[in-house]
Formats: sequence, structure tokens, C-alpha cells
Amino acid sequence: METILVPTQFDLPLDRIYIVAATLKTFKGRRHVDVQIFRPGAGDDELEAIRGLGLVAPADPSIPPEVLQGATEEAALRCILEAFTTEESRALLAYLEERYAEHIEKVTVCPMDIPVPLGVAPLAGIPENKTTGFIRFDAVRDYNLPFAAHGYYDLSAHEPLDKE
Repeated sequence: METILVPTQFDLPLDRIYIVAATLKTFKGRRHVDVQIFRPGAGDDELEAIRGLGLVAPADPSIPPEVLQGATEEAALRCILEAFTTEESRALLAYLEERYAEHIEKVTVCPMDIPVPLGVAPLAGIPENKTTGFIRFDAVRDYNLPFAAHGYYDLSAHEPLDKE
């Protein structure tokens, strides 16, 4: 299992900045499945603690206004709260190495780009369907980390195993 750790180059006003992505060798009949691992369920107290820190930038002007309809600063902040602290990201990486190394091609841990643009939304808000869903690591027997971790995947973006 390849691991890529990218340290932050900046002094930021919060600890929760690391995003974790994994590529699974195979998953649900697909190969090379990308999974965005995140911390679900941030509380309102965490949200209030980061309001007013300048963490949300204006929306990207190239995004059509109809796409941004309903975009809120709260959604963008909740996206940030799905990131991990340095300690959490290292603990999660160690857990993935110990438990799933033979199933994972690569794990990347890197800082989130801050500020995030208005229009981003938390992964936890994406509905599950036939091709998208969540791996709930914290629901697996013997999960021993003190925080929840879920992984979002989209199978439609990956080749089936039987396709040559």
C-alpha cells in the first residue's frame, strides 16, 4: 500500500484541515475505486467555533449561478469539519494500513485548500443510490479509533472487473 503524506505549508486558524483519499484495488465489482474518507457528524458547537474565521471564499465565477442555488456558508463550513486533525489523519492511516493494506492501492493524506469556495458541500449530504454510497468504517467490528470515519465512493466512475 502506497502512502502519500503532504504536510501543510501554512499556519491556519484551525487544526481540522487534513483530507484522506484511498484507492481500493477492487470494490463491489469495480477496480481502482477512489474513496474520499471523511469525519461525519460534526456538531453545531464545532460549526460555531469556526464561523467568522474567513474560511469560505466567494464562489468560483466560472460556476453557473443555477448550480450554486441553495449554496450556503454553513454547508461550506460543514465540508471543512469533515476533515481530520493531524493526529486523527495519522491514526486513520495507521488503522487502514493495519486492517486493509492488502485491499488498498494508495492512501493520500493532504491539507484541504483553505478558504473553500462557496458552493462546496459536505460529503455526508450526498444521497446513496445504486452506484454511490458510503463505507462506514466505524461500524466495522474492531474499529478502535475515537472518531467516526466514513468513505464516499461512486462506482459509476470506475471500470468493472470483467472489462478488459
